[in-house]
Amino acid sequence: MSEVANKWGEEVAKRGFAQIPNYLLHLNQFAAKEDRLSPVELLVLIELSGSWWKRDEQPYPSMRTLSTRCGTSERQILRAIGRLEEIGLLKRVKRRTKGIISSNAYDLLPLVEQLQAVAAAYPAEHPRKVAGKSSESVTSDE
Repeated sequence: MSEVANKWGEEVAKRGFAQIPNYLLHLNQFAAKEDRLSPVELLVLIELSGSWWKRDEQPYPSMRTLSTRCGTSERQILRAIGRLEEIGLLKRVKRRTKGIISSNAYDLLPLVEQLQAVAAAYPAEHPRKVAGKSSESVTSDE
């Protein structure tokens, strides 16, 4: 049994899981007061992060999907995304499928850069070693 299934149960694990950096979950404690995220803004970032599986493939959930997952209106999602773009945590990317306008994709590399800056300024108190493809160690807060 995998650690995820052992921890959350097999039926929950079968639905899948997302890796969310702890620095994202705790971002407000490191942000200037005027840049702190509302609960909806943070939840949108978490949902987008959960939809982002590969670095080079941007997530593209629709406003309706985000609205359903976050339990709020599409208008609230639109406002949240606008502010996240305004403060430099994401970029909207227009998409077309077979010439037809599709849901936006979201470039989360600005968020990655911000979280890396936060990690550099506020190193993990209890770092863990995380092996990457090149076997380099990276610190991560528990």
